[in-house]
Amino acid sequence: MTFMKKYRAAGIWPLLLAAVFAVVSFIRYFIWAQANYAMNNLVLIGLAAGFAVNVMLFVIDSDYLIILLTVLYSIALLQLVVDSVGSFVDAYQGIVMFGDPTQVGAILILCALIGAGVLCVIISGFLKRRRPIHPA
Repeated sequence: MTFMKKYRAAGIWPLLLAAVFAVVSFIRYFIWAQANYAMNNLVLIGLAAGFAVNVMLFVIDSDYLIILLTVLYSIALLQLVVDSVGSFVDAYQGIVMFGDPTQVGAILILCALIGAGVLCVIISGFLKRRRPIHPA
């Protein structure tokens, strides 16, 4: 708890929330993709590498790491959307040709989870993440 007391600025809390979203998204995507034969390593790598950078941000405060984190989570999100276009088209057309229209709900939940993580990182980029250290 002393770690969070030392660094309790407003921007650290959205980063913590983004890390939670990343872990939940990674687990949910891994289970869903294995069950539906839709595994894409770029989504997994984007979420895992993003989580690693997110943990690094608790130790090293850098705006460049915030940008990198946003890019990694966005790559995971966009790759998931690109892979799922066939399912959205089939749901719109009412046919089964390119994807699985029954999976659109699960895909939208995954997109919302990853998108919420991206939004938390962007919000954290505009806030102060560390308190100034005052000599005692």
